[in-house]
Amino acid sequence: MIEQPASRRNDQDPTDTEKGGRDHGVEVVSKPIGGKKRRRVRFGLLELLLLAAVVASWLPVILARRQLPILESEIESMRYATTQLVISDERKLNIRTLPTFWNSVDSWKYFVPAGVDLELRLATEEINSVAFPAQYQAVPLPAGEHAIHLKGTSDADGFHTEVYIDDEIVLQKHHPKSWMDSQGSSSTSGASQRSSSYALEEPLVLKRLTYSESHPLKVYQSIDIPNEYDRKGNYLWISPADLRPPPAGVFHFANDNWREGVGNRQGTRLLHLKQTPDSGMIDVLPAFSSILGDNRDFYPYRPFRISVQPVVSAAQEGFDVPAEGELPGPASYVLRDSLDVNTDIGSRPLEDSVTEASVGNAGKTMSVFAHYDRFDSGARPIVEVLFDADHPNRIGFRPHAGPRSVAMEACQFVTLSDARYLWREVEVAGDAPESEGQKIKRVGLAKFYPEVDFADSGEEDRYEDRFGWRMINDSSLPLASVFGGEATMRRLCLVTDVPNANELTYPPGLGAQWKYEGIPNRQVWLLPEVEADGERAITAEFRATEGFPETFAKIPGGPAIQSVRITIPMPAKQPIWLEILGERMD
Repeated sequence: MIEQPASRRNDQDPTDTEKGGRDHGVEVVSKPIGGKKRRRVRFGLLELLLLAAVVASWLPVILARRQLPILESEIESMRYATTQLVISDERKLNIRTLPTFWNSVDSWKYFVPAGVDLELRLATEEINSVAFPAQYQAVPLPAGEHAIHLKGTSDADGFHTEVYIDDEIVLQKHHPKSWMDSQGSSSTSGASQRSSSYALEEPLVLKRLTYSESHPLKVYQSIDIPNEYDRKGNYLWISPADLRPPPAGVFHFANDNWREGVGNRQGTRLLHLKQTPDSGMIDVLPAFSSILGDNRDFYPYRPFRISVQPVVSAAQEGFDVPAEGELPGPASYVLRDSLDVNTDIGSRPLEDSVTEASVGNAGKTMSVFAHYDRFDSGARPIVEVLFDADHPNRIGFRPHAGPRSVAMEACQFVTLSDARYLWREVEVAGDAPESEGQKIKRVGLAKFYPEVDFADSGEEDRYEDRFGWRMINDSSLPLASVFGGEATMRRLCLVTDVPNANELTYPPGLGAQWKYEGIPNRQVWLLPEVEADGERAITAEFRATEGFPETFAKIPGGPAIQSVRITIPMPAKQPIWLEILGERMD
């Protein structure tokens, strides 16, 4: 038997509660440290469970208070995202776009305060990016909260557009199948998919849908009409009843987009590309209807260029006169509204400045002036470029002598890169007497180059050497009555003999700028006749090539006209006019 120490013999030491005794589940341990006692509190299982319960009950409350602003914001967003209209401002137009359940139906919910005079308007033509359509149907927009539905369908009978307010048809438009040969569409909207408020004084576009025309020569392909052109489709918008949209302007002014140019909004324009080595070229952008289906997506799109070359007398001292056939580098130019070089053009004199001041004659004409720098010959021409609202495919040119310019005998306009369109025939007057009426016949290039064997292609690096300039006599050019019969001019017309350019096989590696994918067209020049005895006549020449300019690639189908040169004696009394006229493949 082991004998316990005297300190452990008693069942309970009087100091047990201080050394480690338990009282109500709480153990208090005390040790003398430096003459002092340290106490440490320990909790039992029951107390820990109670503490965990308290924390568990208060933690969600604390977290909820932190998340409450976020949750409130999300709940508010969900309210706007529902199919219900949330009216945020009863003094404005409140509207939202409803989810689309059918491709042919678009719907909106709106609220209009009482006493506000608004209209719901519908147009199916003259849709462009310049202005609201001037021709439209309209119906008063009821006050209060209502729904608008736009239904657009097409079937064997044509195109059908119906507009509902709630369940009642209020506007409708039907077009026959011949109205549009469509190959697709695109749409935009100014109304949000969540409830939003809009000013009552401003029009709001609900739906702008425009159709894409089918390509006239390619199956299952479409052509993209420029946005500033009038297009067909469905245009639905809300507008103040007393707001009458002005019609889209006839003329177009350049902006930062290089594609825009200046000239007829739906016709021929002048492009000025200043960041190119040949910035002195006048770039002509033909009307869209003249090259329908051509690819405009590559940069820069320069299908037709004109070089301006002043002709000075050989007696001018101190200046070199270029040899025959030599084209000096083009001088650069800036565009102005006026012939006056002293016109205030602001703080950027080297930049183009074309504004609405260039439009005159009650909005019927537009004149832009290309102010050239001094040429090496000392000549300093100013070319007036004209546009006519009644003839959107035309662009006119009339040269003037600028200040401090040497005397100019003539001014030449030389077209470049025209072989892209493959013009190979020239229209000339027939041999029939005038009493029998004017007869016109087409003459091929071989008749103008009898010394050239067209069956034998030349060397690849000597394409231009085989073809020189050929002048066309005035008497060979047919007469044309232009401008409503007020003027009679000689008509130089170059015609392509390719009915479908898409059937051509272009040389491998040929650049996109030479591949033409549009409809057949013709190049037409209108040249004023001599009015007085002794007056020098305007002369017209052309030159052919069998290779694409600036390349060593042969033109498919044989030689084509590369350049036309029009020489205008100075001073010029009347302008000359250029047209690119397309032949629709209907």
